[in-house]
Amino acid sequence: MFFIFAVWLVIVVGMYIFQRKLQYFPDTGYVRPEDIGLENVEEVVVKTRYTRRLLAWYVPAPEGRPTILYFHGNGGSLATRAGRLEFFREQGYGVLLTTYRGYSGSSGSPAEFPIKMDALYFYHWLQARGVPEKDIVIYGESLGTGVAVATALGHHPGALVLEAPFSSAVDVGALRFPWLPVRLTMKDRYENTKYIGEITAPVFIVHGELDRVIPVHLARKLFDAARQPKEAVWLRDAGHNDLYSKGAFELIARFIERHR
Repeated sequence: MFFIFAVWLVIVVGMYIFQRKLQYFPDTGYVRPEDIGLENVEEVVVKTRYTRRLLAWYVPAPEGRPTILYFHGNGGSLATRAGRLEFFREQGYGVLLTTYRGYSGSSGSPAEFPIKMDALYFYHWLQARGVPEKDIVIYGESLGTGVAVATALGHHPGALVLEAPFSSAVDVGALRFPWLPVRLTMKDRYENTKYIGEITAPVFIVHGELDRVIPVHLARKLFDAARQPKEAVWLRDAGHNDLYSKGAFELIARFIERHR
């Protein structure tokens, strides 16, 4: 019995030390928009208080149209979201497609606090470019929903869109590793449910009922905690990574148009 406990304790210590390796999967490769055929997309390279070199891709909105401030999930890169940038541009929206420290050629290593501070930098960067708050749509995808909720807190964007969100990263981790003391040891917790009730912007959630990465009941928990106005669509035949092929693009665009 003591041997089993000792092995468990070693595993707990090891996972505590290396937990961010299990939470973030950055594609570190640097790609310019033109390298993948994107035209008229500005590469933004900034230095923030917490990150020496941080990249984003920017398409200005036509006058009077919304700008999507996009926070991606825990894997991939700017390049893997190129199709989403193109979709929103085709709808007549501006897009600021951001990334995180350690991703897509940005410096540093990912962690919750500096990622959230960098996100606020980009929110204010848009305002400095002349984009009114009412025209900013904060968009979070998967892990990026934790960044999006934090960015919307205390601000007045036009809308908040959450794709495949979670109640908290702790809830996700506890489901995935029920034999570990995740609720005590997790560092980057992304407590969405704790904060979403303070957000006054219209909230839209889209989630797949077949999602095995972030079970749909965690998104329902988040939706219940949000204040009105709020809308949600639960796609019966969608999982975590196929929401757009199941119509999420169009649902999101219609929501944005209703709340402009």
